[in-house]
Amino acid sequence: MPKSHFSVDKTTSLNALPQGARIHVIGVAGVAMAQLAVELTKQGFVVSGSDKDFWEPMGSLLRNSAVTLFQGYKPENIPQAVDLVVIGNAISYGNPEVTVVEERDLRYTCFPKILHETIISGKRSVVVTGTHGKSTTTALVASTLLKLGGDPSYFIGGIAQDLPMSLARGEGAYSVVEGDEYDSAFFAKVPKFSFYHPDICVINALEYDHADIYPDVESIVREFRGMLQAMPAHGTALCCIDYPHVRNFVEELRGKVACRLVTFGCATEADIAIVSRAQEGLTQRVTAKSPTHEEFSFSIPLSGVYNAKNALIAVVVALMGGYSLEEATAAVATFKPVKRRQEIRYDKHGVTLIEDFAHHPTAVHETLSGIREAFPTRKIWGVFEPRSNTSRRKVFQEAYINAFSKADEVVLCQVAARDIDKDLELIDVATLAFQISERGTPACCLADAKEIEAFVQEKLGSNDVIILMSNGAFGGLPLMLENSLVARFGR
Repeated sequence: MPKSHFSVDKTTSLNALPQGARIHVIGVAGVAMAQLAVELTKQGFVVSGSDKDFWEPMGSLLRNSAVTLFQGYKPENIPQAVDLVVIGNAISYGNPEVTVVEERDLRYTCFPKILHETIISGKRSVVVTGTHGKSTTTALVASTLLKLGGDPSYFIGGIAQDLPMSLARGEGAYSVVEGDEYDSAFFAKVPKFSFYHPDICVINALEYDHADIYPDVESIVREFRGMLQAMPAHGTALCCIDYPHVRNFVEELRGKVACRLVTFGCATEADIAIVSRAQEGLTQRVTAKSPTHEEFSFSIPLSGVYNAKNALIAVVVALMGGYSLEEATAAVATFKPVKRRQEIRYDKHGVTLIEDFAHHPTAVHETLSGIREAFPTRKIWGVFEPRSNTSRRKVFQEAYINAFSKADEVVLCQVAARDIDKDLELIDVATLAFQISERGTPACCLADAKEIEAFVQEKLGSNDVIILMSNGAFGGLPLMLENSLVARFGR
């Protein structure tokens, strides 16, 4: 059969299945898919799943659940009596289990469609989108509503420390989900957020990213523009106009879309604007103003202006839900960050080790700026792995030169070529290190995590902050450094 056997139009709805139906998930061990699989078992479905490996923390979650697991992709993993197959977006056409779906003409679907049917349908849909800040903002909104008794449904594409799980179906009126612009499956080359039908949409930022699927920033803008054009008249889009692309399409669409457009950010002309911030350690006090509440203040236990904006949205959504300003700001003040977002892994004897997900040049710059605000007198190490499909490419070579300006010393991990990199021009990490050094910040390029760990340990001082930035495992460096710091200084 041809690849055209698969398409969004041919996917099967969860609602078409009988109670207790059997579902198989191809690519079950990702943060999103693992939690969805577990949630489906809670709703009475019999679930199995396969993946190449079962890394932590999803491995333990799956092994302690009712999901039947298969390591590796094999035709025999798919049950004979399967009712539906969920195909993950990391799965390619030609996967042995995808071939079984095709040959047996099995019913199939993709993650965002089944997520909508599982936790969004029937709720007031809050969808958090944008190039940066999706996971933290989604977790802030969901945890705020939960603390205020709203019992929302929610999905966060990370490990949310302020919530019991990162995916759950609540009994309340709201659903809060992270809306990724990355595509949904090999047969659904549309953003995941296109399945989520927001009543309230947050656009935190918009810059060029995902160079593996988007040729330019305008192709990304088109997807966001289409989302706003599809929103209902009762809907509200909260748009950060600190980013020129967001500002431009808000001006273009104002009065031409059915939904209400509300702007926010640090720009003085924003409808909801941050007036001032005061950073003390990793906690900041933020003052903002809005047409309905004039000036108001709140605290957030995270550094950086980007996190101030993330927290502001949580307050705004809570106010839209009918909660008081006092309730909303109190809930935000106790927020525990998503893992790998300014996550402190070690903080003893004058040494602080922080792990962060930053990989886009803007995210790297904003993360380091926030850490500089939090620790103005300490030496800051910016340790970075270009790992994402975009950060490994030469497209951001120049942008990364200035991204590390707030660090005192920079260590970059060399890029190792992958099979998928054929015919692509990759970032020249050694040259980047030289260019950063020329700007006045000492920088070096090292081969792997072991070399980086040894280098940092040798040069580490007693007033140092190490910020590790990668959207992957970084070769195990975070745990390696944490263990070596414990061995050296004690827990």
